[in-house]
Amino acid sequence: MSLVYAIARSLRDRVLSVIMGMSLMVLLFVEKLEKYFGTNMGVKPPTELISHYSSILSPSTIASGLKVYARVHVRGVFNEEGDVVKEINENVEAPVIEWKSNIYLDLTEMHFRYGIPIGYFLEVLLISLTAKSGLKQYRMLVYPDEFRYSMPPNIPQKVSNLVTGYARVLRELGGMYEVVDLLGTVGLQEISADLWEGLVRFYSGDYEGSIKFFRKVVEGLRNIAKEADAIEEGRKERFHRYLSGAYDLISSFGEHAGTHGSLPEARLSRDIALSTSRYLTEYLKLKQGSQKQAPSTT
Repeated sequence: MSLVYAIARSLRDRVLSVIMGMSLMVLLFVEKLEKYFGTNMGVKPPTELISHYSSILSPSTIASGLKVYARVHVRGVFNEEGDVVKEINENVEAPVIEWKSNIYLDLTEMHFRYGIPIGYFLEVLLISLTAKSGLKQYRMLVYPDEFRYSMPPNIPQKVSNLVTGYARVLRELGGMYEVVDLLGTVGLQEISADLWEGLVRFYSGDYEGSIKFFRKVVEGLRNIAKEADAIEEGRKERFHRYLSGAYDLISSFGEHAGTHGSLPEARLSRDIALSTSRYLTEYLKLKQGSQKQAPSTT
């Protein structure tokens, strides 16, 4: 069986499992930022991930020329003592690199942009793997219907406590991550990151903090909907008006002078952000699919 065929079959099975209603889950891990070659920086993924996805993640496979990318959400940075020094909350496509028989997720650009010191710990949520072979590309979700997290044995206790608490929150989210992932697949990474942070804060009990991010999601969707030609014209105009009204309503909830937001307001904001994200991304995904299938006129 060829490598490309094996990847395609695995991808098909995973997509079918999501369609059949299984929860989309992910891998959370913490690892030190290392310099692996010249000015290139990255983190090593957990060995269990490499073992379970050895068809595309083994050093020999990467060294043979297969291009692999990991879609990750980098949440935070901890120093060597375990203190939180920065919240990033950003989705990135990290190239998977082989160097001296080790596998790294390349985060060089993030290292330079945020000035993250070598040896600091990164909290990483790994969502999917994409393999490119010639003109073909296959995307594989990791650990469908499961949630896993991994921490190195030498991690500071403060980091362990925080990440363990975060892991408990992630278990509560279940299949909601499907919507977060949909936003990323249609190119709305910033909105995807805001929705994820809003959900994490909501299920951590930070209701006013979650409202702020749900409001950002609705604002971002409103800007996209105004120009989106994936939705028919009359409906697009009504959807844009709905998002404008929703944004105005959520703006009256919490974290502003004279406003207040508690569980009922946070729950409503969450539901609006989730439902509108799913609605718009499904149309954008259909549009992208039709563009890929359209025959060339040249």
